[in-house]
Amino acid sequence: MPNIGAVIKEEVRRIARKEIRAACNPLRKKLSETRLLAFELKRKVAALEAASDRLVRESSVRALEKTRGSGADAKDARIGPRSIRSQRKRIHLTRAEFGHLVGVSANTVYLWETGQVAPRSGSRTALIGVRKIRAKEAKRLLAHAPSIS
Repeated sequence: MPNIGAVIKEEVRRIARKEIRAACNPLRKKLSETRLLAFELKRKVAALEAASDRLVRESSVRALEKTRGSGADAKDARIGPRSIRSQRKRIHLTRAEFGHLVGVSANTVYLWETGQVAPRSGSRTALIGVRKIRAKEAKRLLAHAPSIS
């Protein structure tokens, strides 16, 4: 004859497992729903961050284009090597940063500053526009401007 204590223990274990399963199943469903919701929210946040970055870049590009000035101003403006260098120094930029702001290479800025080459009309309008900005604005524009390839 089997031990009655062992039989009772086994029956209590079986009933306890059944009760635990009944209590945990709704929690498992809620957990899987919560995980799915968290995944969807992460995906939405990533999409919103990408859209936000794109909008910041686009607004910076528009602001950078506003600094480029107009063609009419460029014809009458006096732009020499010393004025280009003083503009760059005034807004505390390296030649590469200044060139990126104006839309040319660092070597071109060097050639302008040494007087070996004079800026062409498109670059002249950009130089006129750069006169209007301050150092903080220039740094902000460069931080969000797309890189030159």
